[in-house]
Amino acid sequence: MKFDLKNINLGFKSSDAHQIYSELRIYFDNCRDEIYFQKHPLGFKYFKLGNISATEELRLHLWTKTNENHDDDLQIHDHSFNFKSFVVFGLLENHLYKPIYEKDAVGFIYDVQFRNEKSRLSIDSSKQKLVDIKSEKLTTGNFYDINSDEFHKTENLLKPSLTLIKITKPQNKVARVFSPKRLSKLSKFEREFLSEQENKILIDEVMNLIQLGESIVANN
Repeated sequence: MKFDLKNINLGFKSSDAHQIYSELRIYFDNCRDEIYFQKHPLGFKYFKLGNISATEELRLHLWTKTNENHDDDLQIHDHSFNFKSFVVFGLLENHLYKPIYEKDAVGFIYDVQFRNEKSRLSIDSSKQKLVDIKSEKLTTGNFYDINSDEFHKTENLLKPSLTLIKITKPQNKVARVFSPKRLSKLSKFEREFLSEQENKILIDEVMNLIQLGESIVANN
């Protein structure tokens, strides 16, 4: 059966987990040789399935058994896009925060600039503190939404976990990251592709997680 990204998009529009699982299986059966995962500074591996439109894109995030965070102090962030996420398999906890100015606060917010698969930081504002808004646990088959201006941190509670996200890009939104201290050196991170062997292993793992997640949702 031929794969079409728009069919996954229909699953997101109707929050239909069964359609998403079915289309992901078709995708991996048809497009395995086109899948190359990259490292992300937040500690997961990711792959861009492709664009639905000029402003919409689908991505897979695989949270593996290794912790490869670029910096533990740079995990709270917002995005340059809105997104809706589907937990294909696993257990995550999403924490929402609100940054506020306070004259005695010691935190900083940095803008994140993306270019040529690299991200670089530049200072945005100082004297920032975070207020906890809420935390929410998300398990296999759950959907959740994050707006581009919402600061959050996602923790993986069951490794490996797999999420599929649909991003929608607003105009002229810059991603930001919160740091509890001034950075002595402005951080940068190159989003490297995995080796051929590691990539092959991850693809097999993803295919297994899709089957496991589909089975769990079908039996609930």
